Amino acid sequence: MKIKRFQGGYDKNFCYVVSCDETRMAAIIDPAVEINPVIEYIESEDLILDKILVTHTHHDHIYYLNDFIDLYPLAKVYASTNAAFKTNIEFKKVEHNDVIILGKLFILSLFTPGHYFDSMCFWIKSEKLVFTGDTMFVGRTGRTVGNGSNIKNLYQSIYKILLKLPTETIVYPGHHYGFRKEITIHENVKNSNFFQCKSFNEFELVMKNFEKSRNK
Repeated sequence: MKIKRFQGGYDKNFCYVVSCDETRMAAIIDPAVEINPVIEYIESEDLILDKILVTHTHHDHIYYLNDFIDLYPLAKVYASTNAAFKTNIEFKKVEHNDVIILGKLFILSLFTPGHYFDSMCFWIKSEKLVFTGDTMFVGRTGRTVGNGSNIKNLYQSIYKILLKLPTETIVYPGHHYGFRKEITIHENVKNSNFFQCKSFNEFELVMKNFEKSRNK
């Protein structure tokens, strides 16, 4: 398996191309960056773009989706069953614990609402990694200040789903907001009070203090 990361978009967005070594089948995770470098990589590696996985439908994460669909009409789009696309896009609806097959790779979809109501993460257990969109970053969680967000749901998604994954799992987030581009779950828990809370009330306080610090 190979992962190629691209950074760009509106706010240090990450777009990933994941590919199966044996079959050359590839998937884009979040079409959030200008398409030319992604296309050049796909062509240079002789990959077959088979799928486009959407972590959530915030504008910055799907800005280039239609461009990729136009260029690769056979690639299927996968998103949460309640995904809120603003244009008419055909997509495969996935729910919690659905399996997405990419060549020889098995990708497990994890429904992780909170930052947004249609947030999904994509876990590849065999490779010990998870693509978390805006649910979990390096050093902190996503925010819950916009329409469609819910802090109680985010707490459940973080503490009942993502932090239950093996601690050696590497987190590949949707933005470059941390001190590096990826991190293990173990390191995130060790280094950040966002992931050390003993209750929802404690988590809520951490989130409130974070928002206060942003407004200073």
